[in-house]
Amino acid sequence: MPFEYKMLAVMTLIFLFSWVPISLAKYKAYGRKWLASNREPLVGRELASWGRRAERAHLNLKDNFPPFFVAIILLGVTGKFDQLTILASALYVIGRLGHYAAYVKGNVTIRFISYVLSLSCNILLLLKIF
Repeated sequence: MPFEYKMLAVMTLIFLFSWVPISLAKYKAYGRKWLASNREPLVGRELASWGRRAERAHLNLKDNFPPFFVAIILLGVTGKFDQLTILASALYVIGRLGHYAAYVKGNVTIRFISYVLSLSCNILLLLKIF
């Protein structure tokens, strides 16, 4: 299996489980019964700042994962995998992991650098299709 598909699989797993920190924060703030309910807002209880950041990081990932998915699939179908796509797909995954972790921790500098890295890699992969 090409390396790029492995990176797509890793990124898909990250995407599938990126909700876990958010649910943990909500469990701590609102309790187990709230998580199992229809989730009516609770007056007087607020999500921890790291939980709010995790939620925003998850939303950012939801916005940025589909173009990566499309790029890898199209590159594979068109037979355009090479050393550059191997590097770009690996750096994309590293960038997205760094972005999520830095976002949750509140490190704006690392978050920005990671975002620019992953976005640049994704643009490169998409441009390589043409």
